[in-house]
Amino acid sequence: MDYRSTSTVSDIQPIYAYEVESLLRKVAKTAPGKDNIPHWVFSTCSYELADVVAHIYNSSLRTGIVPLQWLTAVITPVPKIPNPGTLSDFRPISVTPILSRIIEKLVVTRWLRPAITPELIADQFAFRSTGSTTCALVYFMHHVTRMLETNAYVRCLLIDFSKAFDVVDHVVLIDKISKLKLSNCVLNWLITFFVGRNHTTKTAGIESSSLPINLSIVQGSAIGPTLYIILESDLKPLSQVNIVFKYADDTNLLVPEHTDVQLNEEYEAIKLWAVRNRMIINVSKTKEIVFRRSNPRGCSVDLPVLQAIEKLKESKLLGVIFSGSFHFDSHVNYILKICSQRSYLLRKLRDQGLTLNQLNVVFDAIILSRITYGVCAWSGFLSMELIGRIDAFFKRMFKYGFCNCLITFRDLSGCYDSALFKNMLNSHSCIHQLLPPEKNEIMQLRPRGHKFTLPTCSSTLYKASFVNRCLFNFL
Repeated sequence: MDYRSTSTVSDIQPIYAYEVESLLRKVAKTAPGKDNIPHWVFSTCSYELADVVAHIYNSSLRTGIVPLQWLTAVITPVPKIPNPGTLSDFRPISVTPILSRIIEKLVVTRWLRPAITPELIADQFAFRSTGSTTCALVYFMHHVTRMLETNAYVRCLLIDFSKAFDVVDHVVLIDKISKLKLSNCVLNWLITFFVGRNHTTKTAGIESSSLPINLSIVQGSAIGPTLYIILESDLKPLSQVNIVFKYADDTNLLVPEHTDVQLNEEYEAIKLWAVRNRMIINVSKTKEIVFRRSNPRGCSVDLPVLQAIEKLKESKLLGVIFSGSFHFDSHVNYILKICSQRSYLLRKLRDQGLTLNQLNVVFDAIILSRITYGVCAWSGFLSMELIGRIDAFFKRMFKYGFCNCLITFRDLSGCYDSALFKNMLNSHSCIHQLLPPEKNEIMQLRPRGHKFTLPTCSSTLYKASFVNRCLFNFL
C-alpha cells in the first residue's frame, strides 16, 4: 500500500536559516557519513552555510525526495562484550551524513514528537526528555508494592525481543506512522526515508560494498529512537489491572494475583502482537520473577507455569538486582564489589600526586555515580545492615583521602529523592501520573509541605516506595 500523498503544495512551516545556523554551530566532534564532510566544516562555517542548507532541507521536505547520500549508512560493528566470538556479540552502529542527522532532528522536534500523544507512550521511559532508567525503576517498584497491598503475589514477566532494532519491518512502521496526525509533506518525506536505504560495513579501515536495507531502523540516527517507540506504542496489556512498562526494547509485564486476565493470556497476546508486527521474542532470555509479601495469607505455592520461561528468584532489571522477597543484598554486594575494585584507581591516582579535590572529582564520577544509580527506586527497602555496610565503605573512602567529606547513605539518598520528587511535580514528567490527587485546602489541618492527599498504605513495602516515602516524609 502506498501511503504517499500526491499533493505538491507544501503544508508545513518552512525551516528557517537561523534554526539551521544554530544547529550547524553546535555540531559535535563526530564521524562523517558517506559524504565524508567533516564536522568542523559545519561548525566553523555555520553562518555561511545556513541559507543553502535551509534551502536544501525545505526542498527535500516539499518534494518528498531524500538525497541518496543521506540514505546510505556506514555501519561500524561495536563489541557488546570484551571478547566477542560471534556476530551476535556486536552491535551495529550506523553513521549517516551530518546533514541527514540535522534534518532528522528537525523532523523529530517540529513534527514527529508533537504528533505522538502522551497516552501512546505513557508506559515508555526511554527516548523521552523526562524519561530515564531511574524513572522506569520507580514506576516499576511503585506498581509492584501497590499491587501487593491487596494481592499475595505479583508475577513479573521480563520480555526480550531478539535484535529489536534490527528487525523492524518498514511496512509495519510506515503503517503506524501514517496513523499519526502528520502533514502530507512530512509523511511523504518519512516514507521516502525508508525506501531505497542501503549500507556499507566499515571495520579496520576497510569498507564493504553497498547492500540494501529492507529491515531495521537506523541505529545511531536522530530519528531512530522515536520511530521505535512509535512501533511499540500499541503494545498494551489486555486488562487495565495489569501493567506494561518499557525502556527502549526492554518490555516488562506485571500481573497481580487478583486480575481478570492472567499472565498466560497476556503473554499469548504479546506473542500475537510480535507476530503481527514481525518481531521475534527471545524465549531463552525471557524470564519471570514473582514478588511476594512477607508471610502472605493465602498465597498459592505453585503458580501456573509458562512454557519454556525460566522462573527466577532474583533478576537484574535496568542495572538493578531485584529479588522476589525485596531483599537487596545481591545488589548492594554487587555495587560494593565494583566500587571496591574502582577504588584501586583512586589509590594509584593519589600516589601520582593528585590533590584531594581532584580525587573527589574522580570519586564522584566512578564510585558515587555507581552507588547512586537508580537509588530512588530501591533505597527505601534496604535493611539497617545493608545501609551500615554502605556507610562503612564511605568511611573507608574518606579515611583513605579519596573524597573531601564524609557521606552517609541516608543523606545521599535523601538528596536524590528530593531532586527527583521536585522534577516529578512537573506535569510533563513521565512519572507525574504516580502522584495522588491534590487535597482540599479547606480540610487541611496540618501543613505537610505539599498539596497531595496521603495514600492509604497498609504495608511497609508500599509506604517505602519512592512516591509514598516522599509524601509521608516530605523532603
